[in-house]
This record gives sequence, structure tokens and C-alpha cells, in this order.
Amino acid sequence: MKALISKIEPRQTGYRVAQVVNQGQTFPVSPELFWTDCAADVVADQYWYDPSDQTIKAIPASIPTAEENKATAMLYLANTDWVNEPDVTNPDINPHLLNHAEFITYRSQVRAIAINPVAGNLTWPTEPTSQWSSV
Repeated sequence: MKALISKIEPRQTGYRVAQVVNQGQTFPVSPELFWTDCAADVVADQYWYDPSDQTIKAIPASIPTAEENKATAMLYLANTDWVNEPDVTNPDINPHLLNHAEFITYRSQVRAIAINPVAGNLTWPTEPTSQWSSV
């Protein structure tokens, strides 16, 4: 594999990996660009070229902001809003949700993040799998 490196587009402390092609698919480029060998898993714009040691490195994943974590929490809550519908939890109606308490616990943990969001990679609670009564 070959990576096309753009010296005019800084990334990290090096240069952008602008394109990745199979060996033999390279084409002439201007002096601001150059080709270099790369591993098969290199992806354009997800890796950068480090001129200090002439290696290609992955761009580190960004750390989620508090606002991004709040948005994720709100999405998780919206995806489980249905568990609070009266006809879902009423044992006199079949089928009904048997593990409603698990969803209440899950939603409580997610709501705590939505109310007081923090930045960083969080360990999110696992959404329960719904268990229904037999008809």
C-alpha cells in the first residue's frame, strides 16, 4: 500500500495522509505531496505522517466533551422512553414488560449523566434487553 502525504496540511506534529492506494496505483504529484509505503490498515484522514521518524501513526480518538456525553445520554433516554408507557408496565395487560425495574435503574444511571455531564470516555450502563410476559 502507498499513502499520499500532504506536507501543506499539518496534522498532529506532522502531515496529513490524504489518500491511500494499492501498490502500482500511484500517480505523479506536486512537490508539496509525496508517496510513502504504508500498512494495509491505514486510512486517509485517520492517520498522519510523522516526519521525525518517517512513520505513519493513527490520529488519537478525541475525548468526548461534556456536551457530547450529555447528547449521548439524551439519545439513550429517548430510545427507552417507551418503557414508561402505562400499557407496557401494567401486569393486567398482556404482553407486558417483566423487567421494568431494570429499565428504571438503567434510565436513572443515564439520567444522572444527562443532568451532570462530564467530559471524557465514560463507561455507559448497558441497556437491558426487554423481557415480555407470555400471551
